[in-house]
Amino acid sequence: MKYLAALAALLLPAVVQATTQNTPGAEFVYECQIEEICKSGKCTPAGTPKKIMLKRVEGASKGTLSVDGDVAELHVFKGLGSYEFLQITNGGSVGYTIDESGTLAIRATGANSRNERGTCTVS
Repeated sequence: MKYLAALAALLLPAVVQATTQNTPGAEFVYECQIEEICKSGKCTPAGTPKKIMLKRVEGASKGTLSVDGDVAELHVFKGLGSYEFLQITNGGSVGYTIDESGTLAIRATGANSRNERGTCTVS
C-alpha cells in the first residue's frame, strides 16, 4: 500500500499537468474588429469597424499583427486570463490585450496616444 501511495504521488502531478497545458506549437488566430475609439476619457463609435488579425503560437514569445494587408511582428505575453501583444514603434508603443471573453483593448502611447476597444473571435 505504501508503494502504491508513492507511485500515485509521482504520477498524479504529471497527469494533471499534461491535461491542463496547451499543446506547444498550437497556433491561435484572433480575428478582431475595433468598435470604439477613446481619447481624453471619452469613447465614440468607430463608424465602420476596423478589422485586425493577431496570431500567436503556444509557447512562443512573438506573434504577428495584420492590418489591411500589412504584417508586423509583436511580442506576446501571457497574463492572468488574457494575452498581451506589444508592438514597439519609433514614436512609442501599442499594446493589444485580448481577455478570455474576447474583449479587445488597445493602448497606444507616444505621439499617437489613444485607446480603442473591440471584440475578437478565436480560430
